[in-house]
Amino acid sequence: MIRTDTIKFRSDLAHAYNSFGYRALLINKSCNFYDYISYIIQDDDNTEVKCHLHKNDIVMIQEEDYDKSYAIIKGIFTHKGNDNNYYPFIYVDWFEDAYQTHDKLDCPKFMLYQDDSWHQIFPLTVINEIQKTHFVHNCTTRCKDDDHDPNNNQYLKNEFFFTII
Repeated sequence: MIRTDTIKFRSDLAHAYNSFGYRALLINKSCNFYDYISYIIQDDDNTEVKCHLHKNDIVMIQEEDYDKSYAIIKGIFTHKGNDNNYYPFIYVDWFEDAYQTHDKLDCPKFMLYQDDSWHQIFPLTVINEIQKTHFVHNCTTRCKDDDHDPNNNQYLKNEFFFTII
């Protein structure tokens, strides 16, 4: 569960607003959370592309302070700005490259980042292209079907996913 009453959450939300030029003390505190969101963007050719994001999707984000990084969407929410407009945001947990590969599958290993120094809230506009990035949980004997061991934060990046042309 995402706690919205923490200093970290409020600070990240203010930083997200600042990223698109909205600089003000945030008055409203309530957030509405959703399991998915659909929206339309225009690509470089001015073609409209319908996008769908779901909670627990893994996305690639180009953050200005970092290189392209992978994150798992833990929350999709709207927040009412001081101008009474609602703005969509995502709340993410970051993956960090473990710089190791799986012994048998030869896939790169990633771990969910445990440090909260990276921002976790971003405006929906940071995802200007939905890329299919596939990660699978690196299950151990403690994992049962879809009930993964909560203490195991290792994932494998599936680089063997191909797009049919």
